[in-house]
Amino acid sequence: MNRNGHVTPMDSNDDCGFRLFNTERIDLPLLVSVPHAGRDYPAELHDNLRIPAAELLRLEDRYADRLVAPAMAAGIPTIIAHRARAWMDLNRGVDELDPEMVSGAIGAPKSTGSAKMRGGLGLVPRRLVHSGDLWKQRFPADEISQRIANYHTPYHQTIGQCLSGMATRFGSALLVDIHSMPPLAAAGTHPAPRIVIGDRFGQSAASIYSEMLLERLKQTGITAALNHPYPGDYILRRHGNARKNIHAIQIEVDRSLYLDSELREPGDGMEATAALVVDLLMLLADLLGGLPLPLAAE
Repeated sequence: MNRNGHVTPMDSNDDCGFRLFNTERIDLPLLVSVPHAGRDYPAELHDNLRIPAAELLRLEDRYADRLVAPAMAAGIPTIIAHRARAWMDLNRGVDELDPEMVSGAIGAPKSTGSAKMRGGLGLVPRRLVHSGDLWKQRFPADEISQRIANYHTPYHQTIGQCLSGMATRFGSALLVDIHSMPPLAAAGTHPAPRIVIGDRFGQSAASIYSEMLLERLKQTGITAALNHPYPGDYILRRHGNARKNIHAIQIEVDRSLYLDSELREPGDGMEATAALVVDLLMLLADLLGGLPLPLAAE
C-alpha cells in the first residue's frame, strides 16, 4: 500500500503470471500467498483442450484472491497468481511433472511419482475426476521449460526473497498460503470443518500459529480442523523453515462460505468471509509483533 493508502502492485514482468503487493514498505513479517485463484487461461491451453473449458474451473480456488482484498487494503504484503492453475500448479515441485504431459526431453529433475502427480494433479494438471484427461496432446518440452523458468521459478524466488528479508529485519517471518476447498462431508456426529489450518503436522511452522487460529475460529463459531484433510503441500515444504524462524501455514476456506450455490460466482457470504480472513491475518500479525524470538523458534 502506498502512502496514499492504495494497494500497490509490483510487477517486474507484465507476463510473469503473478503480482506482488505492498512490499515497497514492509512493516510486519507476514506474507500472504494465493497460488490457485488465477483466471488467466492462455491460448495454448484453450487450443489443446479436449473437455469443455468450464470444466477447468474445478481446478481453481475460485475467487480466493477476493478473500484477501481487505488484507491487501490494510497493507499486508501479498503475492497473487493470476495465471490459471491449469497452466502450472505453483503448489507442486518441478519434480512432480508428469512425464505423460511432455513431448520431448526436458531438463527438469526426474519425477518423484508423487501421489498427487499419479492422480493427475502434478506440476501441469493432466486429468480431473469425472472429466478424464484434459488435453488433446502432450505439451512440447521447451514450452513446459519456459513455464517453469518464467512463472514457477520466479514465483518461489519472490516468496523466498520476501521471507528472507523479513526474517533478517524482524527476526522471524510467516507465510500464509490461502486456498479454498469444496464443502467437506461430516464425519459421524462431528460437523464438517469449514476451515482447515495446515502446518504439515508441525513441520512447516511453530504450533503456536495454528493454535491461535484454531482458538479464534472456535470463538467465532466456525468449525475448523488442523491438517485433516489438507496439511499443506509444496509451498509449505519449500518455504517453511522453523529452525531459521521462517514459518509457513495454509488456510483452506470452504467455498460455500463465500460463493453462490453453484460454487461458481461470489455469493452473499463473500464480504463476511473476507472479513474473517483478514481478522485471522491480523491476529497473526499481532502475534508476530509481540512474540519473543525464542518462543517463535520453538
